[in-house]
Amino acid sequence: MRAVTEQEFEEWKSHPVTLAVMEILSKKREQMRLDWEGGSFTDYDERAMALTNVGNIGTCKGYTFVQDLDYEQYVGELEDGNPQQVRIGATGSGGSDSTVRT
Repeated sequence: MRAVTEQEFEEWKSHPVTLAVMEILSKKREQMRLDWEGGSFTDYDERAMALTNVGNIGTCKGYTFVQDLDYEQYVGELEDGNPQQVRIGATGSGGSDSTVRT
C-alpha cells in the first residue's frame, strides 16, 4: 500500500471539497452539542439513554478524528492497521520514496 506523501496530504486538507466537508462536520458536532445541552439525548430508560449517548459520543469522536487528522497521525494509522511495509511517496515518480516498517 502506498501512503500519500505529506504534500499530497496537505493538498487534500486544503482542497475546497475537503474544506466543505470539514465545515459540515463542524456544524454537525455543534448541533450535537446543542442537542445534548437541550436534553435531546435524555431518556427515562437508563439503558436507552446510555446507548444513545455512547452512540453519539462515538459519532462525535469520529467527526473530531477526521477534522483533527494530521499527516503524522495518518501515517501512524497506516502503520497500526498494516503489519507490512507502508511505502510513502509516489511510486515511479522520480521522487524520493521512504519505507516505514511496522
